[in-house]
Amino acid sequence: MRETTRHPVLEAAQLGLRALLAQPGLAAVFLGVTLAEGFSQGLLVWALRGALRGFSDPGGIRDGALLSAAALIFGVWMLRSACTYFGEDLSARIAHRVEHQGAMQLMQKLLSLSVRFFDKRSQGDLALATYADLKGIRFVTMQISVIALQVSRLCGLAVVAWLISPKLTLVGIAMIPLGLLPAHWLGQRVTRAAARERDTHAGISEDFLQVSSGIRVIKVNRAEGRMLAQTERHMRELFAVLVKQVQARSLSRLLFEAVTGTGLVIVLVMGGRDVGAGRLEWQSLFSVLIAIIAVYSPVTGLLGSFNVINSVLPNLHRLQQVMDAPVEVPDRADARPLRATPDVIEFEHVSFQYEEQTVLRDVSARFRRGEKIGVVGPSGAGKSTFMSLLLRLYDPTSGRITLDGVDLRDLVHADLMDHCAIVLQEPFLFPDTIANNIRLAKVDASHDEIVAAAKAANIHTEIMQMERGYDTVIARRKDGRGISVGQKQRLCIAAALLKNAPILFLDEATSNLDSVSERAVQSAFERLMVGRTSFVIAHRLSTLRTVDRILVLDHGHAVGLGTHAELLRDCETYRRLWMAQMSAEPSRGDPPPTPAALRVTG
Repeated sequence: MRETTRHPVLEAAQLGLRALLAQPGLAAVFLGVTLAEGFSQGLLVWALRGALRGFSDPGGIRDGALLSAAALIFGVWMLRSACTYFGEDLSARIAHRVEHQGAMQLMQKLLSLSVRFFDKRSQGDLALATYADLKGIRFVTMQISVIALQVSRLCGLAVVAWLISPKLTLVGIAMIPLGLLPAHWLGQRVTRAAARERDTHAGISEDFLQVSSGIRVIKVNRAEGRMLAQTERHMRELFAVLVKQVQARSLSRLLFEAVTGTGLVIVLVMGGRDVGAGRLEWQSLFSVLIAIIAVYSPVTGLLGSFNVINSVLPNLHRLQQVMDAPVEVPDRADARPLRATPDVIEFEHVSFQYEEQTVLRDVSARFRRGEKIGVVGPSGAGKSTFMSLLLRLYDPTSGRITLDGVDLRDLVHADLMDHCAIVLQEPFLFPDTIANNIRLAKVDASHDEIVAAAKAANIHTEIMQMERGYDTVIARRKDGRGISVGQKQRLCIAAALLKNAPILFLDEATSNLDSVSERAVQSAFERLMVGRTSFVIAHRLSTLRTVDRILVLDHGHAVGLGTHAELLRDCETYRRLWMAQMSAEPSRGDPPPTPAALRVTG
């Protein structure tokens, strides 16, 4: 929630009330049912008092009157029960609708955020934002509904009690605020413990995600004990904060019931004296006691709602942080459409800083349409950042990147994405069929187009050997199956081939393929790159046989841009990389590329 001078629980209650009013039709019906429930609650006590008074009539109560009174009480009881049923049903419907809307708004917000936002956050934390935190919205909305029902009951009972004996009612109700005083500071303890609970849940989620993604490393290094110890520590922390929450809630209720119990005894003593003095009928005293006891019940419910809202405040705060996160790569109001493939892509003194660390420094380079550009450099040189800036996943800290002289920031980002295809070193696939993963960027692609792309990526034969062919679901679940990293890589390559975009980005796209598959896919890439502007990030220089020029990065600086021969002659960093790979690559069983194979004239 936003910073405010108001009490955070009031802010949360206001959020729930807004959510309730966002469903005007259901809210109106709910309000009507709630008022009817409160009225019937008071009417029940009033009808009971009338029946009891009948026993004091001369000659006692007649059978007909007794049956009529019993029928009235039963009818009011069923009316109250029906109102409670419909009220809770409507409350749940409204809360789940609000949760659904919140989930869609959260997903829309996450998809609009830059890559930098996700770089700063753990997967476990984001997973909680989509589940546990969204439940906080539902809980608050439901608690607002519960509060409305409890207030309605309280008002109905208080009015009836007042009509019977204003003095006794005032005494009984006066004890309520005294009993609620401890709830304020105990509620703060609940909120602090709930915040720690959420952080601990994030750590536990991270533990299980680590097991899922790193099971091979864990087993090979016999790190099972470390993972168990880490999870044990998190679970102990969770146990401690959960106990603190329960203790605070229970103590709050204990103190409330102690104070209100005292009030009930005072009402009984004062009312008993009035009955003894003839100022009050015993039936009226009995009805007042029932009404006050019944009044304390909804107040106890309100106390429970207060504690629930306190416990979900950290979730609401976390959600608000996500929803308030700035969109770091927005489209400008006057952004231009990108309709044609650019003839020139240029870096003009581009620098980029991430978390106060400069990743690229004053990079200037010019690339022509249809060029095949290799991007090389030592680890951490800034190669992936270079690609991310070209895709405008980040904006430069200084300088600019232009397409035909137009700053990337002045173009519609969606148009830029339509002009680009990408294959990353770490393949990503959706838990869907193979066909749908290949047609990711071209949803209307025919089956023949999908097959052609798969054949070009050298994966078609392996797909046809699977049980359901292109309808095979890729997922770690009952109706899916797992595939190798190399197969995932080639499916991503097939998707890029099918998109057929004019600007291509390959980030070590063949790194997970064996030698035979690499040669087949490399030839497919060579056909794909003809006439297209291509950027190939590579650690192995042998994958750059057919590029036109090579950009060399070192510690964020562009230290060379030219052909293989030019760089061997003029760039010390490239020459060092080349010599290191010439001595290492024969051990892979593949002959190293010759300078002639890498040299491109023209």
